[in-house]
Amino acid sequence: MPKRTSQQQKAIEVYCRDLAQALSDAGLDMKTTLMHKQVPVRWHQDSVKEFLFRPIMQALFPDYDSTTDLETGEVDEVYAHLDRWTSEQFGLHVEFPSKERLAHGRSPDRNSH
Repeated sequence: MPKRTSQQQKAIEVYCRDLAQALSDAGLDMKTTLMHKQVPVRWHQDSVKEFLFRPIMQALFPDYDSTTDLETGEVDEVYAHLDRWTSEQFGLHVEFPSKERLAHGRSPDRNSH
């Protein structure tokens, strides 16, 4: 199977940004440790990719260190696991960006359950 495409990489980035916004809009934050105290921090595209997308990718594909290692069908598999988890845990569903949406820059399709 071929490696993920540049369009898929763009979609991963857009999805991570959209999910970060959805998590933040729902009042969900991540915690970071600062001077031995837990501090709430808003989600952003890079934190979603680093702390949600990548760990799921590595759990599914232990030999992968980067999204560049993903093959085309594997991108959908990582998304499906992450979307199922955010739906079950937080009632948040964020559509993975379609080619059409990427081409036209449309807003994300988001649903809170």
